[in-house]
Amino acid sequence: MNKKVTIVDIARESGVSKTTISRFLNGKFDNMSANTRSRIEATIARLDYHPNRQAQSLKARRSFLIGVAIADISNMYTSRLLKGIGDYFQSTPYQVLIMDADNDSTREASNLEKMMTEQVDGVILQPLTNHPSHYQNIIDAQLPVVQVDRYTHPVIWPAIVSDNYQKSREVANLLKQSNYEQVVVLSNHIHGISSRMNRLKGLADALATTTIKISQIEITSDRHWEGQLLSYLKCTKKTAIFALNGHVLWSTIRFLQTQKILIPDQVGVIGYDDDQYADMLTPAITAVSQNPQEIGRVAADTLIQNIERDQFPADIVRIPAFLHIRDSL
Repeated sequence: MNKKVTIVDIARESGVSKTTISRFLNGKFDNMSANTRSRIEATIARLDYHPNRQAQSLKARRSFLIGVAIADISNMYTSRLLKGIGDYFQSTPYQVLIMDADNDSTREASNLEKMMTEQVDGVILQPLTNHPSHYQNIIDAQLPVVQVDRYTHPVIWPAIVSDNYQKSREVANLLKQSNYEQVVVLSNHIHGISSRMNRLKGLADALATTTIKISQIEITSDRHWEGQLLSYLKCTKKTAIFALNGHVLWSTIRFLQTQKILIPDQVGVIGYDDDQYADMLTPAITAVSQNPQEIGRVAADTLIQNIERDQFPADIVRIPAFLHIRDSL
C-alpha cells in the first residue's frame, strides 16, 4: 500500500520549509517568489498530493470556495474570462463555484444567496446593474467582492474592466479620419451597464465638436431593430455602424449579409469584440479586442490578496484593449 503523501514530503522534495508549504496551500503568496511557487506546484503534481480541504477549512475558518457570478455564460467573452479565473485558482487551494444569471436580475440575486449559503470566502461578480442597492444582501454580509467587466455606481468594490472609454475615443477618431457623417450605435440595453455606458460616452465625447450625428438602436428579441437600421441606411450620409458587444456585432453582420448590403461600400462596420473570425471575413472586420482572460486573472488575484489582507479598496483597474484596424470602414 502506497504511503500517503504529506506536506512534510512536499516540503522536503521542494526544498522549502513546512511553513512555506502551509502558506502556499492556504493561498498566502505574499513574499513568495514565482520560482518557489512553481517548484511547489511541480512537486505537488509529481507526487499527486491532494490537500484535505475540509481540514484546511476547519483550521483556517474558511470554506476555500470562491463564487463566480456571471451575467451571461453563453458568449465567447465569458468563456475567456472564466479561463483566466480558472487558470489562476488551479494552483491554489480554492475551488470555484460558477453560477450564470442568464441576464436575469432575479436569478442573479438567487445565485448570490446560494453562494452565501455555501459560505463562499468571496465573489467575483459581473453585475447586471450599476445600482448598489441590488446587492444589499452581500453588502450587509460584508462579503469580499471583486467586479469584472462592469461596476456599480458609486463604485463600492474593486473592479477589473477594459479601458472602454478611451478605446471608444480611438474609434471616434478613426471614424473622423474616414470622413463618416453618421454613426449608428447598436447595443443591448445600455442603461445600468457601465461598460456599454462608457463605450457610448467615449464616442459621444470625442465627436461632440464635430458634425457627425450619433443615433442609437437597442437590439431586441422582436427584431424591430432591423427595420430601424434599414431606415438609417436609406439616407445619403456616409454611415458607419458601431456595435457595442460581440453578439451584436455578429448579429449585425449576418443581417447585412441577408440584405445584400455591402461592407464598407454601403455602410462601414466596427465593434466589440474582436475574435478569431473577425480577420477571416471578407472584408476583414475592424474591431476592438479585449483581454477577458487577463481581466479574470487579475480579478482572482485581487480577490485573494484582499481576503488575505482584509482590505477592500474600491479601485478600478483598466486592462488595455486594442483596436484592430482592418477593411470594414
